[in-house]
Amino acid sequence: MSKQMMKGNKWDAFVLDLSFIGWMILGALTLNIVNVLYTNPYRYLTSAELYHTLK
Repeated sequence: MSKQMMKGNKWDAFVLDLSFIGWMILGALTLNIVNVLYTNPYRYLTSAELYHTLK
């Protein structure tokens, strides 16, 4: 089921993950404090919304 959902959407998912690269760099500079407090919850919700959209 997962393969069927991602067929034709892999590039979009990659670009979506790539859009967080700036936040990840900022998190690395702040010893992952920004990642834990802000970036990770936002990334997880974005991934969940992608799943919900593809479903």
